[in-house]
Amino acid sequence: MRRRTPIMLSVMSLILLSSGRAGAVLDKWAIGAKAGTLGLGGDLTTDILPGLNLRGGIQWLNLNLDAEFEDIDYSVDVDLLNPLLLLDWYPFGGSFRLSGGVLFNQSDIDLRATPSEPVQIGGTTYTPAEVGTLRGQSDFNPIAPYVGIGWGNAVGRSRRLGLAMDLGVAFIGSPGVNLSANGLLASDPTFKAHLAQEEEDIEDDLRDFKFYPVLSLTLYYCF
Repeated sequence: MRRRTPIMLSVMSLILLSSGRAGAVLDKWAIGAKAGTLGLGGDLTTDILPGLNLRGGIQWLNLNLDAEFEDIDYSVDVDLLNPLLLLDWYPFGGSFRLSGGVLFNQSDIDLRATPSEPVQIGGTTYTPAEVGTLRGQSDFNPIAPYVGIGWGNAVGRSRRLGLAMDLGVAFIGSPGVNLSANGLLASDPTFKAHLAQEEEDIEDDLRDFKFYPVLSLTLYYCF
């Protein structure tokens, strides 16, 4: 997976660094199990100032679906892995919070298509034998700013168990697409040029997907 281990280690290091400073101030911790649009995962939360928490977590999700791009049917494998590092601010002293931070986008999206009839690639028609199997990868910005609101403070009250909810958006940027083929014309320069045009056409179709909605529910335990 692309650069996943260094990024996750960086997130953990930042949390541990902050906990060293926070321990002298408030010294509360909570762990949480969560589910939402980013998948399943968990959180680790600590308070660093009154009304201000540091939260780190990770969620993952795998989806297999079918999608059509430029009149070609693709099988799409989506593997989401998203570490998060957030600051939660409670401006009114209650359970409502404003959250901001970064999502480390380590997701993989793989495309695969094996045409059974002639298809257009880059505006030119090719036979199934000439194309073979189309394979592609799509990726987003590796670091995505996140803003949101939420309810629930895992370290704010005496009770040990509770629920929290997040509602926000991650600015993931327009996805890039890389395509390859293994048919009879795989090494043909003209075909490669048309394949590059196909990549641009798909990217244009996906240009509006710059924002990823984040909705999650967390069951936390404070210790």
